[in-house]
Amino acid sequence: MFTEILREAVENVEGVVGAMIIDSDGLTVEDYLLDSPVDSQSLGAEYSTLLRSVERASESLGLGKTEEISVISEGCIVLVRRINREYFIALIMKPEANFGKGRFVLRKAIPRLEKEF
Repeated sequence: MFTEILREAVENVEGVVGAMIIDSDGLTVEDYLLDSPVDSQSLGAEYSTLLRSVERASESLGLGKTEEISVISEGCIVLVRRINREYFIALIMKPEANFGKGRFVLRKAIPRLEKEF
């Protein structure tokens, strides 16, 4: 089921090169990659650390829980959205990809993924 959800996320947005489900320890649970410019295992480890840092900052500032983060760099865009307390989904996009549609696809995938956990 995870592969199907990830495949749909990748194939429904032009310029998306990969999607992955990562646990809070940074381990990749499942991925669907076309031509990702980054190593998925490394991305999972690094972005889980980033997400935890952002969550701590949001909580300490009284902003509530973090739902989504995005990192836009020269080589790619990485959108990360929390599924639940233990898992998140990351979408890897080319810089010219449709950012808004990527966010929309992630939001739509979350309820389907929540049912599986």
